[in-house]
Amino acid sequence: MRCSLVLGVMADDRPGIIETMSKLISSFGGEWTDSKMITMGGKFSGILLVEIPCREKPSFVDAMDSLKMRGVNVVVEEVLQPQEKEYREFYLEMIGHDRPGIIREITKLLAKYEINMMSLESRIESAAMSGETMFIGSTLVHVPSSVDLQLLESDFEGLANELLVDIKLLDMALL
Repeated sequence: MRCSLVLGVMADDRPGIIETMSKLISSFGGEWTDSKMITMGGKFSGILLVEIPCREKPSFVDAMDSLKMRGVNVVVEEVLQPQEKEYREFYLEMIGHDRPGIIREITKLLAKYEINMMSLESRIESAAMSGETMFIGSTLVHVPSSVDLQLLESDFEGLANELLVDIKLLDMALL
């Protein structure tokens, strides 16, 4: 029997981190099935999904813990299959003048509707012509089928006006 594990990885950025991880995963008969990784502020960070033989889990977790001695912090969590909910997938785009609290207010609205964020990307950059600081963000969200989409879009319009941020909610089924 195989177990699915999610690994959260953080270290000072340097060559060889991914190779070290992949060698260890393979040495336990594991398979690297999915990942997202990035370097930001001189730190390497990643999250990956692996499958290993369940009998190897305790030794595998110990091996991941031992990477701390090499400056690589790994958190291991077993994937428990959540109860499936019906949802629609949307892509949310946001752009506007930067100000504190944009992500806080957007996530507050998402939580109100029990919308799950599957990914989030954001950055601050200077506008091309004016040089003003701009917030740019995007997220993939799962909206429960029970949510009234007209009401949700109305709430996003109100929030966009309040924050002075353009917010577009795009149905992934239509893209």
